[in-house]
Amino acid sequence: MSTTRKHLPPLPKKLQKVTDNPAYIPVGYGFRVLGPGELYARAQIGELLEVCQIWEPPLRGYKYVLSADVSDGIGKDRSVVDVTRMGTLDRVEEQVAQFISDKVKPRELAFVCDALGRYYCDDDGLEALAAIETNNHGLSTQDTLQLHLGYSHFYRWEMLDAIDPSSRFTTKLGWYTTQRTRPMLLDHFHEAVTNFDPQTGLPDLRINSPWTLAELGDFQTEGALWEAEAARGAHDDCIMSLAIGHIVCWRLMGGEREPLDERRRRLSQMRQRQTQIAGDQAAKKDYRNMAYTEPEIQQFADRGNDKEDDVEELHDVRGIIYDDEYSWH
Repeated sequence: MSTTRKHLPPLPKKLQKVTDNPAYIPVGYGFRVLGPGELYARAQIGELLEVCQIWEPPLRGYKYVLSADVSDGIGKDRSVVDVTRMGTLDRVEEQVAQFISDKVKPRELAFVCDALGRYYCDDDGLEALAAIETNNHGLSTQDTLQLHLGYSHFYRWEMLDAIDPSSRFTTKLGWYTTQRTRPMLLDHFHEAVTNFDPQTGLPDLRINSPWTLAELGDFQTEGALWEAEAARGAHDDCIMSLAIGHIVCWRLMGGEREPLDERRRRLSQMRQRQTQIAGDQAAKKDYRNMAYTEPEIQQFADRGNDKEDDVEELHDVRGIIYDDEYSWH
């Protein structure tokens, strides 16, 4: 890969003085770059694995959400941490990093969250917003992340049925997946991956992980969407982790404002209309409705007697009449 600065995406301010290479991770983040052979050997789908993949380095001008579905770390289930870049009018929401392990203990996972969250800081140096599922083992991860590692940026749980909007946010941190919130979680996730942006042709949520895509192939239901779950012997941890990240992004960009995907579609329609109007105007342009150029002025002067009629037509709206010698009368 070329290391010429103009070919590389911008780095957050905290990394600018360290390097111009976005593939380089500064000392202290706890990661190292794996070669293709080692990555393949350690990341066989369906086998015991522990891998972190980064598809896009942190970029200036964007905000990030870190979401996590935490397991007990004894090899029966997987812990998954996702980093999602929040969408904008110009770019769709996108999964930019993911960590998967079935042997990292809940408290140990806090160190992974800390490294990823601080790596994907925003322009002000604030860590990625951490939204950890705290139903079970995730509470231990969040507690270690907050009290032991000093992480400061967490998602606050909302009471979605609060009658007073000012009291929606509680004093609790993290995401709670319950029988009431799971349908909403999957509804939003399904809409994001099946709704395509009219400008880019991409879904509203772009998925880069092969493990997440593989799990979607085994995510089944014979009834309602909220009843969907992994097939026997399969996993759904990647889906649930990314779904949490998406709904948190959606809530941060939503509220009382127009949803981002609708704003993007409206912007696309407006740009198409502007292009159409510009095309119509270009087809009708002549010297009367556009700025004169020197060749056009000369062409006008060479038209002979017809120029007098044109001058009168151009100035009639001001009540100015010229005689043959262009003098007042």
